[in-house]
Amino acid sequence: MKRSLSIGAAGPGRQAWVFLSSTGCGTLIALLRLPLQDALHANAPFLLAWPGALLAAFLGGFWPAIIVTAVGAWVAQVVLTTNGLPPLGPGGLLIYSLFGLVFAIAGGLRKRGIRRAADDARRLGEMRAQLENVTRLNAMGEMAAALAHELNQPLTAMSNYVGIAQRLAARGDTSNGEVGEMLDKISGQVVRAGEIIARVRGYVTRGEVSARVEAVSTMFEEAAAVAMPGSARVGVLLRAEFDPLADQVLADRIQVQQVMVNLLRNAVEAMAGRPRRELRIGCRPRPDGFAQAYVADTGPGLDADIAERLFQPFVTGKAGGMGVGLAISRNIVESHGGAIWAEANAEGGTTFHFTLRRAQQARLS
Repeated sequence: MKRSLSIGAAGPGRQAWVFLSSTGCGTLIALLRLPLQDALHANAPFLLAWPGALLAAFLGGFWPAIIVTAVGAWVAQVVLTTNGLPPLGPGGLLIYSLFGLVFAIAGGLRKRGIRRAADDARRLGEMRAQLENVTRLNAMGEMAAALAHELNQPLTAMSNYVGIAQRLAARGDTSNGEVGEMLDKISGQVVRAGEIIARVRGYVTRGEVSARVEAVSTMFEEAAAVAMPGSARVGVLLRAEFDPLADQVLADRIQVQQVMVNLLRNAVEAMAGRPRRELRIGCRPRPDGFAQAYVADTGPGLDADIAERLFQPFVTGKAGGMGVGLAISRNIVESHGGAIWAEANAEGGTTFHFTLRRAQQARLS
C-alpha cells in the first residue's frame, strides 16, 4: 500500500518535469532561428520550428508541441518583418498550424500509448500480487480446515478416555487423588485444544464474499495474463466463447480470478508436450439463473482413481503438487453459491465447469 501511495504522489511531479523540459527544449530550438538572421535573412523562417515542435511532441506529447508550434509562428513573423517582408497571412498561418497540429496529435497518441502500457503493467502487477496473496491465504485456510476436521475426532475421543480415567481413579483410595488432579488438567488442555481448532475452522470456513457485478470475459482475460505469461502462451491456441447473456455475474473478482488462474495453469501444464495444445474458455447461460464458465484442454485427461476425489484437499495428479488448488477453487465457487465439476472430453482432454449467479437474474429475484 505504501508503495502505491508513493508512486501516485510522484506522478504529478514527474509529469510537470516532462512538460516543462520538453516545452523548454522545443522552444529553445525554435528560438535559435533568430540569431541566424544575419546568415539566412528571410530564407526558411520555419527552419527550426519544425524540429522544435517534433522534439516537443516526441518528449512531451500534445500541449508542448502546440506551445512550440505557436513560438515557431511568432519567430517566423519576426524574421519576415525584420527583413522587410510582409508577415504571414491567415492562410499561411493556417497551413503551418495544421502541420504543427499533426505533430501534436501524433505526440499525444504516443504519450497516451506509453501511459496506457505503464498503467496496464502496474495493474497487472497489482493483480498478480493480490492473487498470490489470496493463494497463500486460501491454501493456509484449506489446510487449517482439513487439519481441524481430521484432528477433532481423535481429540474428542481423548477427552472421553480421560473422563473414564477420572471416574476410575475416583473409585480408588485417596492416593489416587493426585492422579485425578493431573487427569483434570489433561482434560482441560484437550478441551481447550478442541476449542482452538473449532475457532480456526469456523474462521476459515465462514465463507464471507464481497460480490459485485463483474464481467466473466474480463476476469478471464486478466487471469490468463497472470496464468499464461508470454512464454507459457507459445504453442497454445486459445479460443474464447463468451455469450453476452451470461457475461455479467455477481462475484468477488479476486477470489473468482483465483479459480480461473488455477484452472488455466492446470490446463497449460496438462498440455505440456502434447502435439495439439488447444485451450478453450467461455461462458454460457443456464436456465436456473446461473452462468456456466468452463476451461477445456486437450491434455491426457484425468486418472479414474483421482477423478472422484479431485476436489478434496491434498489430492493431486501432479508430481510435487500440494493438492490444494482445486480444493480452494471448490470452496470459492461454493461460497458464491455455485458448483464446480470436471468432465472428460470426447476428443480427449478435460473440461472444468463452474457456475456463478448471473447479475441480471439476481436483480430480477
